[in-house]
Parts: sequence; C-alpha cells; structure tokens
Amino acid sequence: MRSAILVFLLLGFFTTCQLPTNQAVPVIGFLDAFEDATIAQARQGYLDALKAAGFSEEKKTLKVLYRNAQGDIPTLLQATDYFLAQEVALIATCPTTATITALQKTQKIPVCMMVSPAPALVNLLDKYGKAPANLMGVYETLDYIARSVKLIAQFRPQTQKLGLIYNQAEPQSVNALQVIKGQTEALGWELMALPVNNSADTQLVVEALLNEGIDAFFAMPDNVVFASFEVIYKTCQARKIPVFTSEEGLVKRGAVAAYGANMYAWGYQAGQQSAQFLKNPRQALPRPQAVARHQSLYNPEVVLQFGFKIPKGLQAIDQNLEKGRPLPEKAAFVPGFYLSALMLGLAFAAMGLGIFITLRIFDIPDITTDGSYTLGGAITAVLLLAQWPLLAILGLALLGGALAGMITGIIHTRLRVNALLAGILVMTALYSVNLEVMGKSNLPLLEVQNFLHLLQFMGLGAGLSGLLVLLLVGLMLWGALSYLLRTDFGLAMRATGNAEAMIRANGVNTDRMKIIGLALANALTALSGFLVVQYQGFADINMGIGIVIVGLGSVVIGETLSRWTGQHQIGGRILGVILGTIVFRLILALALAAGVHPNWLKLLTSAFVLLVVALPNLRWKG
Repeated sequence: MRSAILVFLLLGFFTTCQLPTNQAVPVIGFLDAFEDATIAQARQGYLDALKAAGFSEEKKTLKVLYRNAQGDIPTLLQATDYFLAQEVALIATCPTTATITALQKTQKIPVCMMVSPAPALVNLLDKYGKAPANLMGVYETLDYIARSVKLIAQFRPQTQKLGLIYNQAEPQSVNALQVIKGQTEALGWELMALPVNNSADTQLVVEALLNEGIDAFFAMPDNVVFASFEVIYKTCQARKIPVFTSEEGLVKRGAVAAYGANMYAWGYQAGQQSAQFLKNPRQALPRPQAVARHQSLYNPEVVLQFGFKIPKGLQAIDQNLEKGRPLPEKAAFVPGFYLSALMLGLAFAAMGLGIFITLRIFDIPDITTDGSYTLGGAITAVLLLAQWPLLAILGLALLGGALAGMITGIIHTRLRVNALLAGILVMTALYSVNLEVMGKSNLPLLEVQNFLHLLQFMGLGAGLSGLLVLLLVGLMLWGALSYLLRTDFGLAMRATGNAEAMIRANGVNTDRMKIIGLALANALTALSGFLVVQYQGFADINMGIGIVIVGLGSVVIGETLSRWTGQHQIGGRILGVILGTIVFRLILALALAAGVHPNWLKLLTSAFVLLVVALPNLRWKG
C-alpha cells in the first residue's frame, strides 16, 4: 500500500513538473551562475529591454523562469535541463559559466549571453573559427581593461609598481591578468600579482602587496575582488594607496576611476537582441556583438581626497549612488602585515575551538562549519546595518550557529544519518538560508561602528582597540572552555567521545550530549563569523567556502604545539588550538613576505604545516 502511494505521488510530482507551457506566451529561462549585486544590474537591464519591446510578465506577454545556481556547477546543469524540459523559447545566461553550460546542453534552443568575454576567449569557437549557431547576445573584449590601466598613468604619472590580486580558478581573471601584464610592460611598470581564492585571505594578501611598496592597486573583474572590495579599499586607504579598476560598480564603492562597460546597459543591449528574436523567431538569430556602451568614470570624492587632477573626457559617477569614503584625517593606528595575521588568527580561534570540540571531543567530522561561519557573519552584517545593539547581535549570531549545529546533531542522532553526511546536508541548506538572511550576495560595513571598536573610548585607535578586544575574547574562550570541560558535564561530554558505551551504561544520554556538543561547536564557529565580518568590513555569501580546512589545520598545529611543550591537560590543549589558528595565519604571512611565486604559495603552506605536524613523529637512527 505504501509503495503504491509513493509511486502515485512521484507520478503526480513529475507530471506536474512537465505540464506543457502556454505556447501563446513566449517562455524564456534566465540562468545566473551565482548571486552577485554587480551582475544583477545586467539582469535588470535585460528584463527592462524586453519590457520596452512589449514583453513583460506584468502584461502577461512573457513568462520568465529564473534560476540561480548559487555557484554550484551541478545545479547549473540541472537548471539547464529544466529549461530544456520546459521547451523554453530561449535561455538567457549570465555570466560566462552559465553560457558555457547552456551551450553544452543544447544546440537548438537559442542562448543569449551577457557579462561574458568574447567567444574566442572562452574557447567557444569551432575549428573554423565560428561561434555556435544558437549563440547570440553581447560580449566584451579585454581591451577595456588595458584602457583602464592606462587611466592610472593619467591620474598618477609617477606610478612605477602596480599591485593586484587574482583568482587562478577563474578564466576571466587569468585572461585579464595577461592583458594587464602586457599593458604594464608597455608602460614600463613592475606588476606585483598574488593569487587569492577565498575572500577570507584577501586582507592578508593585499597587505603583502602594500609591503612591496606598490604605488597603486588595480581591482580586476574577478568574483573574489567583487566580494571583498571593501576590505581591499579599507586596507589601501589606510596606506593612502589609490585603487583603480575597470568596473563601474567598484568606482561607486570607492575606486578612483575606470573605463568599462555599464552593466545595466550591457544587459539592456542583450535584451534588445532577445526581443528581436521573440518578435520573429523564424528569422535568423542575431549574431553575438560587442558591448556598445563604454564610459570613463571617476569618483569625485576619492579624486578630491588624493588631490588628483581629472583628465579630460571622464564623467563623474552619480552622486546619489554609493559614495566614496573619507581617508583617515590623522595617522591612526593601522595594523601591520604580521599584526593583521595575528588579529585574523585570534578572530578564527573560536572556529578552531568549535572544530576541536567536534573532532577531538566527539570524534565527529562536522562540515556544518562552512555554513554556520557564514550564518554568524550574515546575521552580524544585517543587524549592524539595522543598528541593533551589539550584545543582541552577538546573542543572535551565537543562537543561529547553535541552531545549525543542533539540526546537524538531530539528523545524526535521531535519524541515524552518518555524521559527515548530516553536516554536508545542513551546510548545503545554509547557503540558501544565508542568502535569504543577507538579501544579496555581499554587504559592506565600512562606516559601521562595531564590536572591535569597544575600547576606543579609552583613546585607543580602531586597530589597537580591535587587537585588545580579540585578545580578551581569546582569553575568555580559553578560560570558559577549560572550565566547562573540567566540570561533570564536560567530563560526560569527553567520555561520550572516548567511551560512548561505558558512559551510556552509567545513565548518560549520549545522543543529547552530541546534540549539545554540535550546537556549542557551531555557536563558536558563528562567533568567528561575527568577529571576522567586523574585522574585514564586509559579509559575503561565499566567505565560508573551505573555511573548515583552516579550522582543521589549526587544530592539528595546536595539538602538535601542545605535544612539543608537554601540555596534555585540557587547558593546555585548548590554548594550543588558539595558538594553532594564529600560527596557521602566520604561515601564509611568512610565505607572502618571502616573495614566494604565486603558483607555489599553497604548496609551500601545505609543506610547512606537514613539517610541523610530522616532525615530532620522526625517529632518527643512531
């Protein structure tokens, strides 16, 4: 009976999903590869162009199926398959990854590209040099990036050394880097380029560039740069180094100037092509065309701050949009390169302790960390912008992390799901939750007073105040957790991980202990999100990706330090984990300071960690 009901429900579900669409109204699928405020302007321009041509959902002359893959390639494939099953009239894609995915899945349904480089730059041409027959839309060449670099010379003729960060995993970023290299060579400049794959590392890498004595920083068209621009801006402003870019949106956020495409106009131009097709689908497809509207923009406030002369032909950004931020009026305390690594290590200490609880106390590999860390940061950013009291924000961030861990614990203990899988399920679900909490992919916090400024009333600058606050938090965590794990309750927690059957025989509910332990661990992880977001000055939906590796490395290094120093008591082990998070950040700082080639940076870091961990286990023969 149950089987029959299940089959009936499944048939009903799939039948509902495959209902034929009303062919009298054209249906299009819009596919975003990820959530980003900048490229969202292109989507709005695209829909506005369709509306101007008489195609809109309000007038019921168009149906739009919108899907956002949230940075996940398998989701991109599934979304495209869904569009194919619905037999949409065309698929609009933004940016490059979505375009490539759609073209791989269909050669019949038209694909309208936008916010993408020319087809030749992403290997979309066949052996005859022709683009796919079903491709239309609007692309960009990389010439605009070279022109943006030339703008630097107009504003700052004395420039000799240009710094930038790039993402090795992003083709557009790598292609842009080659163009910038060519342009800097033509200008006789030295280019300092360092890789960064996660927004959590941005500040430290930018600090390394500043220590090399760069004269200007160039913010590339790169997703990591877009996500962490606020921390780039803040770090460069503290050293009075101007930031230039090729993207209009970043000029609005504080860069000096740019030459580039208007995102809204880019989408509008693609929308006009789609409208042309929808009006007469039997005609030949419009061919892909280069983006038509470029502009040279500058930020008047930032230009004034640096005392630059404005070259001819540049247009000021709209002053009603996001404004630039003032430079520091006096020489306030600014964290140095290694001090930044120390502060980040202290901010990550709570997460390291959370992973210590799950991994070493309960022997549970908890992947919830990636999601609960971002959740703590998302709650913090939203409530800081809403001007909530700091204690209330802290409490809600801890509560959010605890709930995430509790759900993982319930799935593991009550539903008997493997702990690793339970963490993966909750981590995946939290991506959507975090996006809903934030409302968009990135929230800047540059002008917001926060938890790290608590001691400024003592006459301390923001940097020194933040350092002392983080030290106090670290000491409080060490004392509180050391005390907790020595109590009867803490001993029961430790026994649950070491000898579950024995402690259960003594009347302890081990399932409840695991749930409480996971809740506590993820509350600590959310605390790190709470601290790091305020330190770096922004929250980003992707800030937690891979962050569990930082925590695991910190725990392993901390345990090695504890063994070296003979600290086997729980208090010494906890202190070792806190020191481990600091050492982990300092390893990256040392590698950057040593001038390691970007391609070898991660390898050297891994080798150093391996050496620290393995050295005590080596036995030399006499």
